[in-house]
Amino acid sequence: MAKFCTKCGNELNEDGFCEKCGTKSETSNVQINQTIITKPKSNGFATAGFVISLVSILCCGGTSTIGLVFSIIGLVTANKYDGNGKGLAIAGIIINALLIIVLIIFYSLGLATTIFDSYSNGYRYY
Repeated sequence: MAKFCTKCGNELNEDGFCEKCGTKSETSNVQINQTIITKPKSNGFATAGFVISLVSILCCGGTSTIGLVFSIIGLVTANKYDGNGKGLAIAGIIINALLIIVLIIFYSLGLATTIFDSYSNGYRYY
């Protein structure tokens, strides 16, 4: 077990002397606890899914399926990033799912309107 100087933290030689500051350490069994603080990684899929959902609102829902897939992947991998991006992924899933539902409703109403108008005018489109 390595011994460290209590004054400067440098490693001591066998005699208990510090070669850096020249003091003899009587409590040479003290070790410096070094902790490394790392910044948590960001969840790229969650961020991309949320951004694509916002862009999808501007693009009339054209990219909502891509945003939904990215958000789902971001939510699944959120535990890998210590929960980082979980909120963005959930928000992206909600926004994209609502956009897809609205698109399906609009498409269905538009198709139904086209069918009913064609019958009322005497035209039949098949």
